[in-house]
Amino acid sequence: MPLKIVLIGAGSQEFGPASIRDVLLSEILARRDIHLVLMDKNATELPGHLRYARDIAARLGRQTHLSATTDLSEALEGADFVISAIEVRRYFYWSQDFHIPRKYGFRQIYGENGGPGGLFHALRNFAPMEEIVRAMEVHCPEAWLLNYTNPLTKICQML
Repeated sequence: MPLKIVLIGAGSQEFGPASIRDVLLSEILARRDIHLVLMDKNATELPGHLRYARDIAARLGRQTHLSATTDLSEALEGADFVISAIEVRRYFYWSQDFHIPRKYGFRQIYGENGGPGGLFHALRNFAPMEEIVRAMEVHCPEAWLLNYTNPLTKICQML
């Protein structure tokens, strides 16, 4: 049975390709039969990222099973590891997280994890992260979650 690794948020321009490379270039994982699942609710980038993963696997001579889906339950079924890096309308809200606190006199730090903007960033990501872990309880209760969703510490505390 292949080791099933699910990348949630795999449609991201940064997280998707970088995580695909990390998994496929791992010498430890190269010794295993791997099923890498790319999952994102937004299907726009998934076909391109799946082609990218297939290209890397072919160049490395890896016989990795690769698939992509927008269905969370399908992605998680029987997973061994779930790697999550999600964002809700990233650029639209990040700008607001920074500028709205400053408009009302708060010194919003530049970054996504602190200050009033960081709190709202956390609140936006709580519901989708809870959806992921609840689905994991049903479809892959023994799987390990590796969370890269920011603000990392607030998300981990919530979970």
